[in-house]
Amino acid sequence: MTEHLTNEGRVLWITGLSGSGKSTIATAAAEQLRARGERPVVLDGDAVRTAIADSKTGHDVTSRLANAYRISRLAQLLAEQGQTVIVPTMSLFREIHEWNRAHLPNYFETWLEVDWAELCERDARGLYSRAARGEVKNVAGFDLEYDRPANPDLVLNNNSPLRPATELANELLQSALGLHPLSQRPHVVFYNPTHAGGGALVPILEELLEAEGYANLASPNETHRFHNLLKSNDPVFHWTHDPLETFAAELNREDVRFVNLTRDPRDTLVSFLQNVLQTIHTEGKSMRTLCREAIQSGFEQRFEQAHAWRALQQPNVFHISFEEMKADIPALIGQLLKFIGLPQMDSAGLRRLCEKHSFESVTGRQRGEAGGTVRNKYLLRKGVSGDWANHFDGSTARLFQRRFGRYLRAWGYEPNGDWAEAHARKHKHGSNGTLFASLLQLEQMTDRLNSLTGYSRFSPEQQIQSLFQSNPRTDLN
Repeated sequence: MTEHLTNEGRVLWITGLSGSGKSTIATAAAEQLRARGERPVVLDGDAVRTAIADSKTGHDVTSRLANAYRISRLAQLLAEQGQTVIVPTMSLFREIHEWNRAHLPNYFETWLEVDWAELCERDARGLYSRAARGEVKNVAGFDLEYDRPANPDLVLNNNSPLRPATELANELLQSALGLHPLSQRPHVVFYNPTHAGGGALVPILEELLEAEGYANLASPNETHRFHNLLKSNDPVFHWTHDPLETFAAELNREDVRFVNLTRDPRDTLVSFLQNVLQTIHTEGKSMRTLCREAIQSGFEQRFEQAHAWRALQQPNVFHISFEEMKADIPALIGQLLKFIGLPQMDSAGLRRLCEKHSFESVTGRQRGEAGGTVRNKYLLRKGVSGDWANHFDGSTARLFQRRFGRYLRAWGYEPNGDWAEAHARKHKHGSNGTLFASLLQLEQMTDRLNSLTGYSRFSPEQQIQSLFQSNPRTDLN
């Protein structure tokens, strides 16, 4: 199949001998696409011949080839204007198949496999029996040679026992476009480590998927309900911070899609500490001191869990970086809808939906503009810079590189440790920093935050122990 081009249409070419089911399957595929809000055009080979009404076009090889080129060029004309074109036609010529692949945008070729004996037994139009009696000539497969496609993108077996046309059409659409039948929409699990920015996408996905009939678990606190909901007939959308092993039973299921969002580990750490410090009046240690203490304690588990998710390389997993998300959220949502197998939303409506859940709409201010903290069920809109470079001094950068540099390399943020040395040179004179709470106060504050938000499946005591009381160790990279 040629690569899908977002600014062009596509051609679904369905070919096979007379009686193989081309028109029936094309009609069913068109109905499926219309149910998703698309407007496909069906160019049936026989219908085009009738519409053109060219008396000079017969059924001999030369005339058939001329008509086949005519259909291909019509498909090209429509597809280049953004149409989805479904073409059920014999046109069984090697030249046509080669021309189609070279010229038709997003071309997908399907061959309908039916045994000759089966075709003759069906013979709904009486074509083969008439050919056998000598009443008609130039019948492909009988007295006229034909070229079966050399490398079709899909082969559909349409021998007896016959499957419903809708089932065959669904198989075609899934193979060609990644679209699942509306009655077989996959479950969706969206993972991000806490403070990686997932709250910018989740409310958009939640609204879109609820409109498609998804049961909603857009809360990381409800993972315990996820497996039971899978037993229902409705597809499920779940947002989670849980480790990969929680979903071990679903990882290889064809009806589950996983979306994984990760963020620069340095910014994840800083965002976590800012989140804590935004919840209570604090005084005491500087942010930089606090960063070093957090690096030396319990962030190993967070990054290791995120790394396990990121390491998944299989067709039912879609990876996103925080930076890719920020670059163009509407475009990313469009990619996610295609990955899940759901109908695309028109660009204007998608932009409006993304704007509805944007930072500016939620906070009532522009980025960089001062304002109060805004918290909702999805996230904390702090409105303050979470960039690690604003909070790391040289020793903090070196310490982070020693402990967690392997994640920076594996996730594509830093190829080596040069960044830490460069940052240390830049900040060799240090700075005073802002004063914050003592470690004990921070622990109490984290207790309070977790009791309010329930961000984690662990108890507040477990989080404190994990974050601040684990034994420091040094990982040399």
